[in-house]
Amino acid sequence: MIQDMYTDTDLSLLGLLGFMSTSIRQTNMFKPLVNTRLGWVLFLAFCSWGSGWVPGLTRDFTGFMLSSTAVAQSQPKFEKMLGNYAEAILQMEPLRLQSYQQVQQIMGGALPTNVCKQSDLATPVDNICDRFFNESAEIIRSNGLSLTDFNAITEEVRKNKTLKNQLDKELIRRKRN
Repeated sequence: MIQDMYTDTDLSLLGLLGFMSTSIRQTNMFKPLVNTRLGWVLFLAFCSWGSGWVPGLTRDFTGFMLSSTAVAQSQPKFEKMLGNYAEAILQMEPLRLQSYQQVQQIMGGALPTNVCKQSDLATPVDNICDRFFNESAEIIRSNGLSLTDFNAITEEVRKNKTLKNQLDKELIRRKRN
């Protein structure tokens, strides 16, 4: 007879062997899923949930892939940097206008969208674009932002109307001061 040394109760009364066989039967209820695709899908989904990996299909649905999850950057971080971002924009605007006018004079009139991203630019135009990018990068850094943060905020402002409204208010407030 097996006894629990702490309670002096007879463990056979608890049905220890029956309990063990019951747990074996409970695990057997998942056995049909193990050899099926559904079983593998459920297994991988559970593993991905626990580990941060996400199962998926390839673009042509012929294969299977795993990718890591990405956590979106929270908006409050952008809100904290919005003042620095607004200040950088205000400091870059005169430089942008000056560079635009210089390029417009060289190219003779209307400019294509994102002229500095065009290939085969004339050397003077290329020099103006390089100067604008370098000076803009300095302005961004002097306002306590990395170029990555500046670009991330720019993208978020394009997508998020609430953040765009906050930026507009901040720009107006800073222009008045």
